[in-house]
Amino acid sequence: MDNRGTIQMPREVHDYMWLRYLPETTYKMYIMVGYLMAEKIKGKEATRKLLTANLREENNLPQVIEEKKQILNKLDIKYPENRQDDLKLLLDFKLIKIGKDKEGDMLYVYNYPVPKPQEILNLDKEEIQTLENIKFEVEHQEAFDMILTLLINNNGNLMSTVDHIQKTTKVKLTDIKLILDYLLREGSISIKAQKDIDKLKKGDKIFIKINKEVFESKRLVLD
Repeated sequence: MDNRGTIQMPREVHDYMWLRYLPETTYKMYIMVGYLMAEKIKGKEATRKLLTANLREENNLPQVIEEKKQILNKLDIKYPENRQDDLKLLLDFKLIKIGKDKEGDMLYVYNYPVPKPQEILNLDKEEIQTLENIKFEVEHQEAFDMILTLLINNNGNLMSTVDHIQKTTKVKLTDIKLILDYLLREGSISIKAQKDIDKLKKGDKIFIKINKEVFESKRLVLD
């Protein structure tokens, strides 16, 4: 693909977690629509480029592809098998639309404003919560990494003061409490302390233990 133009893809596609519902080939087609817009390609030529594009799933592990299939299947959405399916998915998700220019030539363009998945898809409470969890982890990724690294470096058992955790990880106290509470509710860790997590202060002692089975299913394999 010739990339002479600048593809300006809406950041909301990432911010709203649409990638959870977009197979790799569908996402690549979404990028292609941006390419068509940047290069002002329209009409039959635009359709031909989309429907004959050699888009492949190159970066996904088999388990990731299977998870994506399960997510779409739960929503009664067909996993795309060809470029026509990819195009239909983008239209159904209202991420792109088809219009016409002044000359009557067909245009493929990004849809603005970008809708949120919960505005388009029939998401249940569990799936909406999953989206919130993903968003939380993305927003606090660095803090997660620092705290999880500290726990793993202590063989999954950490007896410490909150102040020590803060000084070691450089994570703010408020974020430490948020992440510990998140991991506790997730089941990845257990905590022993004299106070509830939201009431912890720097001088308070805390014992954190990784629950290996849950941790490895949610996070990473320890051994």
